[in-house]
Amino acid sequence: MHFCSLLTGAYEPLQLHSLPTFHSCVHALLLFFLFVSASASDMSIIKFDETYDTKSSWRPDDEVMAVYESWLVEHRKSYNGLGEKEKRFQIFKDNFHFIDEQNVANRSFKLGLNGFADLTNEEYRSMYLGTKIDSKKRLTNGRKSDRYAPRADDSLPDPN
Repeated sequence: MHFCSLLTGAYEPLQLHSLPTFHSCVHALLLFFLFVSASASDMSIIKFDETYDTKSSWRPDDEVMAVYESWLVEHRKSYNGLGEKEKRFQIFKDNFHFIDEQNVANRSFKLGLNGFADLTNEEYRSMYLGTKIDSKKRLTNGRKSDRYAPRADDSLPDPN
């Protein structure tokens, strides 16, 4: 039996002498998936290692701008309003500074950038937290119904 013939599509009935080959194929696949998952462990746009000196007081604006431009491309962000990109950059810079400050603190976790890095806390809360649709409109689809309204000839049960 050819090594890992299951992957190539060459099917042969399983025979006793081919079990060690099958097990080595399974081990090879497990090692491959382990390697792939380990190599993709840093999905953040920023690597917090010796590449960046996060213990410094703050990064220069040109470095932050380069990260911002890369972040814009990665998250497919574009702004139409006059001055909107500059406004979003200032918010991004504040959030990025917060991330750096938190990561310097040697906690059991590290923060990274995500698609919300150009939003203030208030903007994020108003856009993504809480209800977006009036609950009465959502339940009735905007129509009023008198389905459960009492009729004139209805009588209430005696409480005693």
